[in-house]
Amino acid sequence: MNPRLPYVLLVGAAVIIFILSCMLLSRGRQSPSCESQPHIVEKTGSTSQSLVFADLTPEEMARVVRYLQANLGVPLVDASRAKPSDNCIASVDVQVPAKAEVLRFLDGGGARPAREALAVLYFGNQPDPNVTEYVVGPLPTPVYHRDVTVQKYGGKVPYHRRPMLGSEYEQVGAFLETVAFAAAPTFLKEVFEYDGTNMVFQTTAPHGFRSGDRKSWFIVFQNVSGFFVHPVGLEVLVDHSSLDMSRWAVSRVFYNGQYYRDMVQLESTYVQGRISVEKVRKAPRDGDFSSMKPRAPSAALFPLQYEPQGPRYSVRNNHVLFQAWSFAFGMSVNTGLRLFDIRHKGERVAYEISIQEALSVYGSNCPGGMSTRYMDGSFGIGRYTSPLVRGVDCPYSATYVDTHSLSETLSPSKRKASLCIFEQNLGSPLRRHYSNLQSLYYGGLVNSALVVRSIATVGNHDYVWDFIFYQNGAIEGKVQATGYASSSFLHGDGLRYGNRVWEHTLGTIRTHSVNYKVDLDVGGVKNSLVAHDMAFEMTRAPWSPEQQIERPRLTKKVLDTEDQAAFRLQSKMPRYVYFAANSKNKWGHQRGYRIQTTSFAGDHIPEASSMEKAISWARYQLAVTRRKEEEPTSTSIYNQNDPWTPTVAFADFINNETITNEDLVAWITTGFLHIPHSEDIPNTVTVGNSVGFLLRPYNYYDLDPSIYSHDGVFFTSEQDVTACEINPLACLPKTASCLPNFPPFTYDGFQNMSRQNEGKNKPNQTQPLLSAGCWEDSAAGNPPCWTAGALSASADMNVKTVLILLVLALATIFALVCVLLTRGRAPSSCQHQPPAQEDTDDGQSLVFADLTPEEMARVVRYLQANLGVPLVDASRAKPSDNCIASVDVQVPAKAEVLRFLDGGGARPAREALAVLYFGNQPDPNVTEYVVGPLPTPVYHRDVTVQKYGGKVPYHRRPVTGKEYVDINALIQRELRKAPQFLAACCESDGTDLAVLTTAPRGFKSGDRATWFVLFHSVAGTGYYLSPVGLEVLVDHGDLHVSRWRVRQVFYNGRYFASTGDLEDGFVANVLQVVRIEKPQAEAVLGSLRPRHPPGSPGPLQYEPQGPRYSVRNNRVTFQGWSIAFGMNPNSGPRLFDIRYRGERIVYELSLQEALALYGSNCPGGMSTRYLDGSFGIGRFAYELVRGLDCPYTATYVDRHYLAESETPKTNQNSLCIFEHDAALPLRRHFSDLQSLYYGGLRKNTLVIRAVSTLINYDYIWDFMFHSSGAVEVRVHATGYISSSFLHGRGTDYGNRVGPHTLGTMHLHHIHYKVDLDVDGQLNSLETQDMGYELVKDPWNMQNTIERPYLRRERLEREDEAAFPLNAPMPRYLSFASPKPNKWGHPRSYRIQVVSFAGEHLPTSSPMERSISWGRYQLAVTRRKEEEPTSTSIYNQNDPWTPTVTFADFIDNETITNEDLVAWISVGFLHVPHAEDVPNTVTVGNGVGFFLRPYNYFDEDPSVESPDSVYFSSEQDAGACGANPLACLPPTAACAPHLPPFRYGGFLNLSLAPPPGGL
Repeated sequence: MNPRLPYVLLVGAAVIIFILSCMLLSRGRQSPSCESQPHIVEKTGSTSQSLVFADLTPEEMARVVRYLQANLGVPLVDASRAKPSDNCIASVDVQVPAKAEVLRFLDGGGARPAREALAVLYFGNQPDPNVTEYVVGPLPTPVYHRDVTVQKYGGKVPYHRRPMLGSEYEQVGAFLETVAFAAAPTFLKEVFEYDGTNMVFQTTAPHGFRSGDRKSWFIVFQNVSGFFVHPVGLEVLVDHSSLDMSRWAVSRVFYNGQYYRDMVQLESTYVQGRISVEKVRKAPRDGDFSSMKPRAPSAALFPLQYEPQGPRYSVRNNHVLFQAWSFAFGMSVNTGLRLFDIRHKGERVAYEISIQEALSVYGSNCPGGMSTRYMDGSFGIGRYTSPLVRGVDCPYSATYVDTHSLSETLSPSKRKASLCIFEQNLGSPLRRHYSNLQSLYYGGLVNSALVVRSIATVGNHDYVWDFIFYQNGAIEGKVQATGYASSSFLHGDGLRYGNRVWEHTLGTIRTHSVNYKVDLDVGGVKNSLVAHDMAFEMTRAPWSPEQQIERPRLTKKVLDTEDQAAFRLQSKMPRYVYFAANSKNKWGHQRGYRIQTTSFAGDHIPEASSMEKAISWARYQLAVTRRKEEEPTSTSIYNQNDPWTPTVAFADFINNETITNEDLVAWITTGFLHIPHSEDIPNTVTVGNSVGFLLRPYNYYDLDPSIYSHDGVFFTSEQDVTACEINPLACLPKTASCLPNFPPFTYDGFQNMSRQNEGKNKPNQTQPLLSAGCWEDSAAGNPPCWTAGALSASADMNVKTVLILLVLALATIFALVCVLLTRGRAPSSCQHQPPAQEDTDDGQSLVFADLTPEEMARVVRYLQANLGVPLVDASRAKPSDNCIASVDVQVPAKAEVLRFLDGGGARPAREALAVLYFGNQPDPNVTEYVVGPLPTPVYHRDVTVQKYGGKVPYHRRPVTGKEYVDINALIQRELRKAPQFLAACCESDGTDLAVLTTAPRGFKSGDRATWFVLFHSVAGTGYYLSPVGLEVLVDHGDLHVSRWRVRQVFYNGRYFASTGDLEDGFVANVLQVVRIEKPQAEAVLGSLRPRHPPGSPGPLQYEPQGPRYSVRNNRVTFQGWSIAFGMNPNSGPRLFDIRYRGERIVYELSLQEALALYGSNCPGGMSTRYLDGSFGIGRFAYELVRGLDCPYTATYVDRHYLAESETPKTNQNSLCIFEHDAALPLRRHFSDLQSLYYGGLRKNTLVIRAVSTLINYDYIWDFMFHSSGAVEVRVHATGYISSSFLHGRGTDYGNRVGPHTLGTMHLHHIHYKVDLDVDGQLNSLETQDMGYELVKDPWNMQNTIERPYLRRERLEREDEAAFPLNAPMPRYLSFASPKPNKWGHPRSYRIQVVSFAGEHLPTSSPMERSISWGRYQLAVTRRKEEEPTSTSIYNQNDPWTPTVTFADFIDNETITNEDLVAWISVGFLHVPHAEDVPNTVTVGNGVGFFLRPYNYFDEDPSVESPDSVYFSSEQDAGACGANPLACLPPTAACAPHLPPFRYGGFLNLSLAPPPGGL
């Protein structure tokens, strides 16, 4: 062997190792980890200044305790061990300085206020036991304390008012076990198998019936997981009022409907055999049905949000910065989360926003339930803020903050990760507009908001508290309820007070009311309260005085006194209520912030109740008072235990003081009525249980501040939308394709719960596989890495050594190759897994499918060949021609479909519905034909008379694109007659003016005369905001275009017979001309171009293992759901055969109509009532922009239609389907009672979305499917407002939003058809609501009690089931099957509506019948094939003789055990304001409804979700086997695959003429 060969081989091996190492390192660089980038944040104030509001540190708390121990001169016992007869420190919290002091410091350069603490002490060891509050300071080294009790409350707080300490509960528990239960051993042993450990007690409150009482009912439950729903029927009334615990006694005992003097009597009666015993099955320790343990194994990982370049917010101490927002946060031990000094763009908007109280009022026929009115602040909303579980309670990558409290102990305690802060991509636009009128462009902004969250577990309930900050300057306060329902033992007439939810468990009716304090400082401390609303006024049409018109008018009122500003809970409140500043915006309006509430509150307890004053804040949905330091809170922790003599009575705050130009506070109450049902087992879900308020800028700015966001997107048809420098969305595949970095899962929520945990966790440091540091080590004299140069280290190296090195080199090569191959098998990019759910449809859903382009083409060819009349292409047709207006699928009759789907019948014939305009006939008309069978039609039948009772008159036809083109040509000819006027008024020759249609077209049946409004048109901008003051009335009713004419011209408040007369008036100098400069693109109001360059991308959603839903043809399946979807060209998105877990719930869910009704003092605005279905809601659902209109990785679906053309059109990617990470628990419970565990399920929702651009407005249509079996339907409005030229008394009809622009007030009403089939076709309509009944206290007949009870009613006829728009409606209304669930209740689905609707058009209006569906917020009718829709496309142009009149559907037919349809109207009043420029934002403009299972299942179906999480203190929560969240970091560590950005939404638009904009 050549002796040099081993050396050569060794050198070769070293080279190979070097190459392989480089490959390995470069492969690692292919998917770099997402790295946080430093972000430029606007300076809005020093973070150190926010410390004036900061919660106490543990050290400060400890120093206060030591000071009090040393200086009060009385013995202080640790509250955790204190007896009622002891002195103890109950709590220590920060004392927030007076507002005036703080503002002098923050704004005036004054001294920093002294830092002080508020200490609450119980003095039981005194001659006059009492509760005393001390202010202790200055911190950190206190030297003084002052008693502030008398100053705050007018006297000492009586000792009986003190909240119960944990030690007192323990002492009562010991009393029950050792004294009370010892008196009934036989009963307890034989009935409950009591062994001293298997029973647990739950307190009730308040504690008695009069001031001084301290008698509490304790309800006995089985001691199992989720014990709140395991009552055993035994309740014990304990008198624990004495400070001497030996004198405590049992006052009454209740068992299974009977009352006993004490446990001795109960035992005696039982032994004598005179008790009716109801044996309760012993539950296992995990609670069985109440267990939150997952019922299904984990499956594919859910969607997650990640931050490609790290968080875009910062948290320092108690101060948060996010884009233009800054605020300080804190946690009150009693009231929970609170915010201070909230600023936007550097200006303080609110001084304080804080939770005040959470109240639950229960009803039951058991004593504990009927006497319960929990005021959770007295228990401690902040104290019981629970540790948050990353990935369920908040996004996995949120920022988690520890909070500290000192309550009922001498040592501070820490709640780790009990507050979270995160930016959430809401998966939808904040604003957007797609333009195919005048110029082709798209502009928008994704809705990415900052969320601050805490979750308080107060006994059984878990409250999710959110404060949300939007980029448009809006703030949302929201609370969502989950956790366990409280329950009573079911006996006697229990169903009068709730629903049976398990064998012996009654879910008891209750109201939830939540009160907030909102100290707004709008443009300064001094504000006034202003109310805006609407009313219809009857007026003569100025251009046709013989005609009347009903137009909305803006009502305005300054509310001068507190009494005027106190709005009772269920009373009607002005739709716009806002705090107004002394200063004005650019357009002359008072700068304001509007308060908008969302609430489903039950009734307030009657004011005659002896305890009502303690909760009198709940009388009002909104009350505004003057701010006073002596009125810091709406309630007191002492009100719970003495509500009969309340320490703080909110009603006393309202004393008719003036509130004009004062420092004001809004007190907001939201809530909901909760009637527990089987789906509340094991937990109540958050879906539909969300209430709160919005604070929205209202003329506070000069335009929408979100236009300055770095996230803005804008591009035109002339730009390369795939270029990164043009469109930041096109950058995402590069900038966002990084490896999300999720830290290992940790949870310390069960550790050291009784004391502060001083330990700190540090993130693990991961090391790279290979380190380049070895080269530096070599240079430093450390052992070098092996290189080729090593061969020369020793010239006389022997062959044996070389061979050994060669073997090692080969082994290294083998290892490197293995690593490379392994990496090849597990690439860092996310790999899709097929959804676990099998698709068993077998093509049945195709019975509902939209027509294919080939089917449409075949229908056209058939009609051309078989009608025997000439057909002109509608895109070129004159009114005097025949043409095909549209072709759509004819959905078969329901009976036929169900025979096919359910009965094994034949597949119904596939047919099309063709609409034809016959203008070239002696009797011009519109005819509808059914054509079939497809794909090869051989017949057609005229169905017009069958559907409408006769031929459709030709004047009712919708206006075609060709007709608009001809009208535009006429207008252009007319404008040429006024050249001097146009040059003077508008710097125009008329050709650069845009024209906008109005509708309807006249005043009586047969009219076809339309006002057209003229605007300045600048390419790439929304011309709708640039009216020039000129409007023309065109009569285009004749079939011959040559006979069309302009009948009237309007300019700046005056009417003229023609444009010639207008020109003559101008030349004669008798016309007042408002000269408007031609706007420039960069300065025009309607420009959506971002004002700031793009910044780092915000949070994005990705699917680590691919979509968990499947889309096949027209069918979607997702975790038990299956839905067939389609798009009607006129009415828009529609769904069919919606099933959950294989059972059909809804046969049809479809949009029917969208109405916009305007007010103005210009003719075009005042006469406009757009019925958007006649323009084509589905037809104008254009291509969606990925990453903004829908998540980037959503599934996008093309839709096809044939309208006004003989050729089918395709709107590419015009419908999207995705699973949305809501960053919220669907349900959860944290238990630190009896056992330590956490159970929860994240809220992930399937969304089907389309967006329709109807001239100026963009409607976002969402259909959402929750794993709880609920369906949510929501519409958001964005796009441009329509406007009028500002003149005269224009501001009676809206707000000025530009130099000459009036944002005209208008109503949005949206109508839906919901054909529910709940456990079959035959359903009835049932309502449930609440009332209060005054009854004698069953255990003490001297007292009375007001308790909620359940009112049930079955509505028998259609007239009963038609609920007028703004009238009260039963809070629970459901479609009920005749078949019961396991617990005997009718299987039902509840309809819950969310709407802010304005008034309906007066029924006296001659056109009202055409929109009579708008009379009702809900109407339920019998389903009929001859009543398929609530309106018609022909109603728009002849509303005076409507083709379809919904009111005629309601004819008092019986609706018991029939196939029923719910017709639902939602909407909102829109008073445009400066922040609607350039676009209306979606925040606060979302309305819709829920369909929620109500005793349909036997328990919450989401318990079967594979995403469920559960772990206990006995498990290692960080172990993948115990907790699926612990598997997330490695499972989700893959780089999202974002396809290249593409957009074809501007292609071939000339083939689809626009609806009325020219």
